[in-house]
Amino acid sequence: MIVVRKPRVSVLMFRASVLSFLLCVFATCRLPCGIDAGAGLAIRVSPASITATVKNGDTLGPVLVTNRGTSPVHVRASYGMGGHDLAGVPTCRAIEDPATEPVEVVLQPAEFVLAPGESMPVYVRVRVKNGFFGGAYPVLLFQASVPGESAASDIGTTSQVAVLMLLTSTPHDASVSVGPGLAITSLTVAGAGDGRSLTVTATCQNSGKVHANISGSILIRDPEGKLTAQGALSSAICLPGCARALSGLVDATRVRSGTYVAEVRLAASGRPAGSALIAFRADGSARVARTTIDLQPKLAVSDATEPGKAPRIARLTVPAISEGRGLPLEVVLENLDGSPMEALGYIEIRDYQMRRVGVMAIQHDGKAAPGGLTVIRLTWPDTLLPGYYTVRVTLQWHGESTSLSAPFVVGAAPFVAGGSISLRGER
Repeated sequence: MIVVRKPRVSVLMFRASVLSFLLCVFATCRLPCGIDAGAGLAIRVSPASITATVKNGDTLGPVLVTNRGTSPVHVRASYGMGGHDLAGVPTCRAIEDPATEPVEVVLQPAEFVLAPGESMPVYVRVRVKNGFFGGAYPVLLFQASVPGESAASDIGTTSQVAVLMLLTSTPHDASVSVGPGLAITSLTVAGAGDGRSLTVTATCQNSGKVHANISGSILIRDPEGKLTAQGALSSAICLPGCARALSGLVDATRVRSGTYVAEVRLAASGRPAGSALIAFRADGSARVARTTIDLQPKLAVSDATEPGKAPRIARLTVPAISEGRGLPLEVVLENLDGSPMEALGYIEIRDYQMRRVGVMAIQHDGKAAPGGLTVIRLTWPDTLLPGYYTVRVTLQWHGESTSLSAPFVVGAAPFVAGGSISLRGER
């Protein structure tokens, strides 16, 4: 049971109590909940959350409101629309005009008096606007006060309790998707501070129509692309139009000096929902400088706001036809800045369905001279099966990235490796 004691003094305190309760719902999903706002004035509601697939005219509930105090209480029921911030702290938006909302709820009864120990079932009638499908997240608010006390009074005692609703309205056309649209918009890798672990944080944006129960896994690969460590991201609910930052710890005792690649694989309700990569440098176990990459679409890296000019991938060369073993790759980087440049990035290979089949870090110990070119020659360590592939090189710079891709073919015997494909990056 959640207990908050407070005098009724302002709307801000009312909102704070609602947010505090909603945070409990998101974090623990415990069902019964009540709030005691003073001696003799206490209410309790059950359940604390409602998840349902609805259509216009459906009635949900009941939500049982119980007076747990020693005095009568006057209860008023209303609702707002829920959301949350990046950390998952819930928000509640007041509804100015219900007619503008895609989903409207009507609480029956909306006002009543409860004697000590008495309960009242409150039913929720749902009105779904014609043509709307997706998720809606009303927050039911129950405000209790002393009977006869004016609701507009600034002096007195009140209590509020909230019920979070996760509603989904499905379209008549079964071919229309109403799933979440998840994307990783940024990744961060840093030492956890204990000398043994790394912290990996992924910011996930839900641009879909419904809420998502998101989770994820973390894979750390060494300079040769071999799996070195792995871990899991924390799980969370992410509402449409909102973003969540998920973090996880990875045992870094096998991480040595060099350039590594962290891969985050996202899942929604256990189903794959995308992945993203970030390269980082380590100086021994868990000694990693904080590295962040912004994965949101943006202008060219050369337009970055960071000091200096971003480096450029001047050329990517791969054999046009390969036998699939010891694939040679050549990456030419151009330093457009006036100071030495360190190369930090990775190379990935995808099959004809654009599924990632492997990744390895760009290894370059030196620094490119100002205005000069740096040639990096690599050999792909794994054997590739015959087929069509794409190699993609990504270079990170001040939290942003630039990439260049080239197609190639792995042929079965008696094909002989020959020719090459060389693509130049744009200035």
